[in-house]
Amino acid sequence: MYPTDHVFWEFLVLSTGTGGSAIIIGSAAGIAVMGIEKINFLWYLKNISWVALIGFFAGILVFILQRWMTG
Repeated sequence: MYPTDHVFWEFLVLSTGTGGSAIIIGSAAGIAVMGIEKINFLWYLKNISWVALIGFFAGILVFILQRWMTG
């Protein structure tokens, strides 16, 4: 088990917080928006998911670079 302040937990928070946006059904907020705005899942997958995935991987890259630069 990892200690409370271990880098694993920071990375887990980053992954779950941003990864849920890659697929709209990955978060409760996404489900709510689908209902309110009448967003079709396949439309979102085709038009938005790739942008969310770029942001997700960019966040991971920044996280790794920050950890590497601060030692």
